Amino acid sequence: MPVAVLVILSLGIVGVVLFRAVASRGPRSVVLKWNPPDPRPGVSVTGYNIYRSQLDGTFQQIASGVSTPSYVDRDVRSGAAYRYFVKTVDAVGHESPPSNPASVVIP
Repeated sequence: MPVAVLVILSLGIVGVVLFRAVASRGPRSVVLKWNPPDPRPGVSVTGYNIYRSQLDGTFQQIASGVSTPSYVDRDVRSGAAYRYFVKTVDAVGHESPPSNPASVVIP
């Protein structure tokens, strides 16, 4: 049975997105999904940057320029707990403030 965490994230550049982190029991991975933000005048979202930490650690960028509102983290290990957040990136390369983190424990 997958473990799911559902969090509403506020992103400064683009508004609100729905963020989910789901850990699978098969090959270890975490699937991150979110709804693209609503369009805003003068703001063009070109991608997303994904950050991860273990529960007691510092966040590190694990992916940049993700063009779709989902990402699969396959570099996880059984029994570990992780936190994730997403930042949107606009056409000029500016990142939004970080979203609220979503947490998941790998079975």
